[in-house]
Amino acid sequence: MSGAERAQRIAGSARATLRRNKRLRGGVVAAKDALWQARVSLDAARRGAVVVEDEYGITLLVPADERAHLRSLMRRPGDRPAFALMDRLLGAGDVVFDVGANIGVYSVHARRRTGAAGRVYAFEAVPATADRLVQTLALNRSADVTVVRAAVTDTPGTATMNVFPDPASGWNSLGSHPMFTYDGRAIRPSEVVEVPALTLDGFAEREGIERVALCKVDVEGFERQVFAGAAGLLAQRRIGVVCFEISEDPLVGEGGTPSEVFDALDRHGYRTFRHDEASDTLVGPIDPAVEDKRLAAESVRPYVANYFSTVDEALLTT
Repeated sequence: MSGAERAQRIAGSARATLRRNKRLRGGVVAAKDALWQARVSLDAARRGAVVVEDEYGITLLVPADERAHLRSLMRRPGDRPAFALMDRLLGAGDVVFDVGANIGVYSVHARRRTGAAGRVYAFEAVPATADRLVQTLALNRSADVTVVRAAVTDTPGTATMNVFPDPASGWNSLGSHPMFTYDGRAIRPSEVVEVPALTLDGFAEREGIERVALCKVDVEGFERQVFAGAAGLLAQRRIGVVCFEISEDPLVGEGGTPSEVFDALDRHGYRTFRHDEASDTLVGPIDPAVEDKRLAAESVRPYVANYFSTVDEALLTT
């Protein structure tokens, strides 16, 4: 008997044994099903989108082309000061503006703090990013957050958004300047899109909003335009805390300076504090001109720093 014939006879005997033994047959079928599911799951894990939970318990759907950046999506040390502030500051019924909401992690966290009685407005101008924002809100049972598909600036009407290719969509802005990766490689916008534009003053009046507990602003160098469009709210002290980031590359690309951003708040009586990473404390209130020089002298470039501005310092410490 040849080897092939012997193998065929053994296989036939095995099949016969399986047909006679239902329990054994069931176990083999289950094992095959499990193996098939594992193969499909492994293939999806290698090439498909994945659902993950970040360090704040926020569920995110990560497309396949962004999987290489999973770590930076799931662990975001730069967000910790603002998230800690939200935990202390926000309560049921509060109103929050999330300007430059991107995929919505700040909006989700704010919604958890303000509850059903609160109102969270997520402003995101780029249509594709706004679609992902809606997706994040749905995944985190925060669909009652109001998504505002518009650019927030100093003049209502329309605006041109410069869109960066994924996974650099966090750099989308009103500016056409290039941005730079950690290794110094320049990345330029891949397309432009015309979007509606509004001011926070006009929006608050239209929506009948009297007070905003927290206004988070992340607009890649165009912060002072947002603050100019909120001059009425700021002059009337109707925003509790303004949370924003100053990042060298987008600010220089826009043509502004840090002191111009600070002055846009300072003129309305808002005092600004910087989060110091080394001590994990708030330092300030800063002097705009002095802080401008401090940033210019930073040894680590490009510089990035988180700031919190308020007329009531107790809001930052209690």
